[in-house]
Amino acid sequence: MRRLVVSMNLTLNGFMAASDGGLSWHTDFWDDEIARAFTLQLAEADTLLLGRKTYETMAPYWRSIAESINPPRPDADFNDLMLRHEKVIFSRTLTRAAGWGNCRLANRNIAKEIESLKTSNGKDLLIYGSGKLVSSLAKLNLIDEYRLWMHPVAIQKGRSFFGDFTKQPHIKLASSKKFNSGVVLMCYKAG
Repeated sequence: MRRLVVSMNLTLNGFMAASDGGLSWHTDFWDDEIARAFTLQLAEADTLLLGRKTYETMAPYWRSIAESINPPRPDADFNDLMLRHEKVIFSRTLTRAAGWGNCRLANRNIAKEIESLKTSNGKDLLIYGSGKLVSSLAKLNLIDEYRLWMHPVAIQKGRSFFGDFTKQPHIKLASSKKFNSGVVLMCYKAG
C-alpha cells in the first residue's frame, strides 16, 4: 500500500504561509542542501496531491522554471520530477486542470479517491502545502506521515497549519534532522 505523506514548511509559530499567501520566509532558507533534501523526498513519490490554491500558486511558478533557458540548478532537478509526477488536484470550483504536466482533477469523494490512490501501484503520495486538503484528510485519518520543515523565523500573521484541525492527529516523532540553514525537519508517523 502506498503511503500518504504531508510535507509542510512552517514558521516557529506554526504558520504555513503569510496572511497574503506569501512564502518569502520559506524561500529565504532554500539552499543547495535543502534543495537536495526536497529532491530526494520528491523522488520517493510519484504522485502529488494539491488543493486548488496550492495548484494555482505552484503551476505558474514551475512552468516558468521549465521554460527558463537557465533555471537555477537546485530548482531544475526538482522541476524535472515535478513535471513527471502525476498531480491530482482537489477542488470544488475548478472545471479543468491544464498547463502543467500530468494534472487531473479529483472528481469523486475524497476518501474514495485517496483509497483508490493508496491501493494502486506506485510510490508515495505527497502533499505540499494545501492546508485545507491536509485538514480534511487528517479528519479522515488518511495521512501516514507528516514531514514538518520548521524554519527559524516567526511572522506576525499568517495561515496556521493546525488551525483547521478539529481533531488532534495521533503522531509520533520518527526522526529529525537539522540543516545548516537552521531549518529542522521533523518526521512524524501517524499511529
